[in-house]
Amino acid sequence: MTESKMLYTPLAEARWAYLVEPRAQMDPDKPLAWSVDLVLPAKDPKTIAFQKKLEEAFIAEHGANKRRSDKGFPIKPDKENPDLLVVKLKAQQLVRRDGSTAPGPTVIDAKKKPWDGSAIGNGSKLITAFKIHPWTRPEGCGISLILKAAQVVHFVPYLQDDGIDGFDEQEGYSVPGVADEFDEFDDGL
Repeated sequence: MTESKMLYTPLAEARWAYLVEPRAQMDPDKPLAWSVDLVLPAKDPKTIAFQKKLEEAFIAEHGANKRRSDKGFPIKPDKENPDLLVVKLKAQQLVRRDGSTAPGPTVIDAKKKPWDGSAIGNGSKLITAFKIHPWTRPEGCGISLILKAAQVVHFVPYLQDDGIDGFDEQEGYSVPGVADEFDEFDDGL
């Protein structure tokens, strides 16, 4: 395995960005991880050049004829729009020998200032830094993109919809002792 150098994605729309706090992975035995999916237009020259660079890295690590795993390449067509490609980047939370956890990817804003900790929503535009990790398994070989840093160029806040906005107030049971949010402003009028 060759020493991987830092590479960068083109500016892309983010989906499912877990860059501030790590999240649980599908396999409960795996450590927490930071991750993001980036959406790129398939026919854009920057996307084509990026995809070619990753293909060259794959061949440099594994050769052109080695059997590729179904999950062996980090770029896949979007499931809903064939004109888009989705790039997956991830960094597992590493535990040091002393039991402490290593920090996740560095996140900065467009002016290269440290990120304020706000959750990053779908539609944000990012450039990410990553290293290539080649791997071989019984089903074949592949490469993964290990997320090292992200620059948030256009920020869309993450808004969690708890569902209560769709309810109308109804006559009926009211929790005792819980004040209406406007009771403290009631001046008796």
